[in-house]
Amino acid sequence: MELRVSSLSFSYPSKEVLNDISFSAAGGEVLGIIGPNGSGKTTLLRCLRMALVPQRGDITLNGKSVTAWSRGKIARFFGVVPQSPSISFPFSVLDVVMMGRTPHLRRFQQEGQRDYEIAREAMRLTSVEALYGRPVSELSGGEVQRVVIARALAQQPHVLLLDEPTSQLDINHQMEVMHLVRSLARKKGIIVIIISHDLNLSMRYCDKLLLLSEGRVYEHGPPEAVVTEASLEKVYGVAATVAYNAAIRSHQVTIRDVISSYLEGTE
Repeated sequence: MELRVSSLSFSYPSKEVLNDISFSAAGGEVLGIIGPNGSGKTTLLRCLRMALVPQRGDITLNGKSVTAWSRGKIARFFGVVPQSPSISFPFSVLDVVMMGRTPHLRRFQQEGQRDYEIAREAMRLTSVEALYGRPVSELSGGEVQRVVIARALAQQPHVLLLDEPTSQLDINHQMEVMHLVRSLARKKGIIVIIISHDLNLSMRYCDKLLLLSEGRVYEHGPPEAVVTEASLEKVYGVAATVAYNAAIRSHQVTIRDVISSYLEGTE
């Protein structure tokens, strides 16, 4: 399975946000999208699921262009986990996860035994099966995040898109969610694309990184090739040390200082 983005560009009426974006991701991989605020990360994620329609370029899944697909078909192939999900009604965990089956049902069709089996499997994979009857409003932030991921999995997507899923979580739950999505990619063979501002988590759990800068691809490849002292200085405006941490078998970033010339340029 392969998702390929070719020369994608998107502009709002008053501003160009993405320019000539190209990259690919394969089944079983976790691709992290990183970059400063305003670099186009969320816009790119919205373009991937066609919530925004690119003015130029193409997006293909297994060689087939998705740009002309219906909303229903896109929902069957692309699962979405939004940033800071909010569920205001006291739905049970099972009710929320079953919402993921909607794209697979015909109009007025009721869920069947197979749909419940798929939802149960999604809850098992995300370790929320024991919570199935609990109102989501009573759950912790980490539990809600896993329920929303289970809902996306119940869609049986080929591509799972997550927008900063760890931004509101404590350290323990951040690692739990990142470990979960990497495990899901491996077990289910799906493509996972995740936006993150946490460079260390991204380097530890992602197979590849896509670094955006001012709407363009600055670098794309293995984490240690993308997050370097030079790229951090150029894109983020910080002086940093990037070194391999043998205890976690990953490169990690230590920020030393903000580049003074960068601050002067933003005043």
